[in-house]
Amino acid sequence: MIELLAKAKEKRSKKINKIEKIKEKLSPKEAFERLLELSKKGYDALSEEDKGVFLKYFGLFDKNEFTPKRFMLRVRIPGGRLTPKQAQTLGEVAKEFGNDYIDITTRMQVELRSIRIEDVPEIFERLESVGITTYQTGIDNLRNIVTDPLDGLAFDNVLASYPTLLAMQELFLKRPEWIGTLPRKFNTSISGSFANRCNLYGHDACFALAVRDGLYGYNVYLGGKVGKIAKDADIFLTPDEVVPFYQKLIELFREYGFRDNRNKNRLYFLIEAVGMANFRAALEEFCGQKYERAGERLCKMEHFEPNMGKVQLKDGSFALHGVVPGGIFSGSDMLEAGQIAAEHGGEVRLTVEQNFYITNISASNISDLLAKPLFGKYKNIHSPYFNNLVACAGKNECSFGVIANKPDAIELAQYLSQQVPDVGKIRMHWSACVKGCGIHEWGDIGFVGAKARVDGETVEAVDILMGGSFQAPREARTILKAVPLPKAKGFIEEMMREFAKSGYERFEAFYNQVLAPFSSGAIAFLMAFNYALKQAGLQYRFSLLNRRPIGRFEPLEIFDFGLEIYKGLTADKAYLEVYNFQPVGSAKPEHPRRLNPQLPEKIADIVYKMVAPTGRYQVFSEILQELS
Repeated sequence: MIELLAKAKEKRSKKINKIEKIKEKLSPKEAFERLLELSKKGYDALSEEDKGVFLKYFGLFDKNEFTPKRFMLRVRIPGGRLTPKQAQTLGEVAKEFGNDYIDITTRMQVELRSIRIEDVPEIFERLESVGITTYQTGIDNLRNIVTDPLDGLAFDNVLASYPTLLAMQELFLKRPEWIGTLPRKFNTSISGSFANRCNLYGHDACFALAVRDGLYGYNVYLGGKVGKIAKDADIFLTPDEVVPFYQKLIELFREYGFRDNRNKNRLYFLIEAVGMANFRAALEEFCGQKYERAGERLCKMEHFEPNMGKVQLKDGSFALHGVVPGGIFSGSDMLEAGQIAAEHGGEVRLTVEQNFYITNISASNISDLLAKPLFGKYKNIHSPYFNNLVACAGKNECSFGVIANKPDAIELAQYLSQQVPDVGKIRMHWSACVKGCGIHEWGDIGFVGAKARVDGETVEAVDILMGGSFQAPREARTILKAVPLPKAKGFIEEMMREFAKSGYERFEAFYNQVLAPFSSGAIAFLMAFNYALKQAGLQYRFSLLNRRPIGRFEPLEIFDFGLEIYKGLTADKAYLEVYNFQPVGSAKPEHPRRLNPQLPEKIADIVYKMVAPTGRYQVFSEILQELS
């Protein structure tokens, strides 16, 4: 089966991308020595190859277009765990060198902003002195490994996975043979818990708690990336088998991964080229051993954020939870978190939802600590729209960003908190572009930055997705594309009103039971049509609650919806008899009867064409176009 991988690689090796050619010019050791030398000369001494490739080996990203001659510095935090000393040092560095700003990211690590190249050697020295590094956090490297933030502590944690995570990291971190030598970046996750608290299935390699023949271990899932859930590799590993397996897996990827089109060089595409069954067989051949078939996957529980800012742990202590909207944190905040952790013998633990925990808190200290400024600022459950809000950096910090993103996410959450406050758990994930750093495809509702044309002008917009799940797992499906941000705000408000009326405690359950059976067009119609009714000052709202789905066949859905709306707007049935049908509000001469004179002509015409004897709409996009 290795021959299949070799043939797939040969087919994709006719042209090597330019980044691969640049990487050949300097060894990792030479690149680091050059970084230290250039830091003495300043920003203007850096070449485009330095900024585009070599500095990224060590977590430095050029942000000259946003903050002239300044860098973003990505700091590796394995498993999101920080000792008190590490948290305090990180906070001090952010205050002293990075304008007191920290972003918590969806890889459980942090990014510092506005860093001068001249300060990099001292920053590296300060971070390394407490065991923190920035190595291999960019470009073609094995990125920060994530795990359950409550690993080893939570009641549902069966296998403490952090020691295994560190052993996996030890295979590659700061080793020259691994720095920048992969065909593309490689993301990894591992969790020994029943609850999925780390977006477990959205990575190149995933190790999920499972049981087989009475033994606890991990099922292996491979090939996850933006918009794609990792596939079941049908492999079960005991904890002792994970590290040697992982070593062979990344060696195989380095050897046979594609190096032509950087947009199609992730592990996903290698697996796609040969099929998972063949890839599994090739992996066994490459490893020189047979693996047990997958056991029963146990990591599939829904993750609930702690109630009132605290969660009890299995040793009797508590973890305090802070909600950080969009991950916008600061060095001062990190210093305070580190100080609290130090005083109570705990740790600071970051989450993929850009929040944090402080562990090892006794019951007697909870009230006093939750009254401190840190937890006043990052209060848990101050709004369901903030508790699980995720947002990447956006166009003000990232050259790929299409919209500002973090401000947009926070603005919508604030608006919904005022307009529809009483809803259950809702996970809103925002990505400023299709690269998906805001893990939009896993959110209950996902947003992706886009552009739209309104009255001849280009405006900021979003694609709207729904139905992502950490539990299933499942990617969200696209509901609407390129919705201008003000209108998107109104559309989501209407959906939240529907969610609130449903009585479900979680949007995921509401989606599964109410929305999932309908087409994407039908869900889009619900939001757009009700938004139009609101704009027209009408009280009536169309609802999918208690409707019997008739299959995702849009012509039938449109007709079915139209009959309901006709009755709701007129108190008449649209089809007592076909010959007796009348339009609901048109002022056209051929439609003299107006059953609802207050209904705007545009909406009346739309309802008419949903149920008319002839010339009915066939797809919802026709209606959405007229509503726009």
